Amino acid sequence: MTDLPLGVSAIVVSWHTGPRLYECLNALAMSEDIDEIIVVDNGNPKGERARLDALAQEDARLSVHRGQGNVGFARGCNLGATRAAGQRLLFINPDAVLQPESIAAMIAAERGRRRPLIVGGRVVGLDGREQRGGRRDTLTPWSAFREFSGLTRLGRWSKSLGSMHHEHEDLPDEPIAVGAVSGAFMMIRADDFRDLGGFDGDYFVHVEDLDICRRAWDQGGAVVFAPQAWVRHEGATSPASAVRVAWYKGKGFANYFRKFATTDAARRTANLSAPFIVGAAVLQGLARSVTAPRKQRAPTPYESFEE
Repeated sequence: MTDLPLGVSAIVVSWHTGPRLYECLNALAMSEDIDEIIVVDNGNPKGERARLDALAQEDARLSVHRGQGNVGFARGCNLGATRAAGQRLLFINPDAVLQPESIAAMIAAERGRRRPLIVGGRVVGLDGREQRGGRRDTLTPWSAFREFSGLTRLGRWSKSLGSMHHEHEDLPDEPIAVGAVSGAFMMIRADDFRDLGGFDGDYFVHVEDLDICRRAWDQGGAVVFAPQAWVRHEGATSPASAVRVAWYKGKGFANYFRKFATTDAARRTANLSAPFIVGAAVLQGLARSVTAPRKQRAPTPYESFEE
């Protein structure tokens, strides 16, 4: 690796991701805008570890780091960032496939914006629909209550009851400021990431993206959604149960509200509401696990890095 700063370092945290990981890595390897690919192996099976190591032997831009165990997404990203040489850090999920020209669109979206700056893009499912998370408002107790209670169904009649998520709205023609973007696909300058203190490692998975976006705004920076940048994202490719993931998500929400409570009353409310937030998240996860159809994975067209 060169001692000179590189342009963009892609950081991929993987735990039992499955075949989609190689499609993700292939797209990154084929991108001329990616100078370095860092895989943080949080505990993949033996066969997958061997395959990752073989890929690292084939491509000098790719490095694999392991030995820390499954420390979660936030801490895994932070670990990858400490090993990155790039001036910009691209955090991308292991089941997300970068689309052409996306990095250029994200860099262009930085122009004229305050720092610390976080740029995200569209996260699109295999069905071609934009998924949740790519563009949303800042998380507040009121927005969380609307989402968990179902009040957002009344948003068509009252804007105050609308969803904090905007994936169903028309795409803007140019980059726009938003409250938060998705940790599945976000880019930030390395020095901004360090100034923000990285992701908060108290989040195991979920909510860490809302947290760092909130801190960017609080420190006088900005968060931007670049509509021309996008990834194809499968989601839920690891064997972790929907209920367990939902528990982590609910716990993350509870931690978030405690962290950003600014008054004694707000802190008391956050502490009292924590069991209900976690319970509601787990119930939603349980409902999804019962009603969701069994996923039929399409075979990945990539068996290895292509020259």
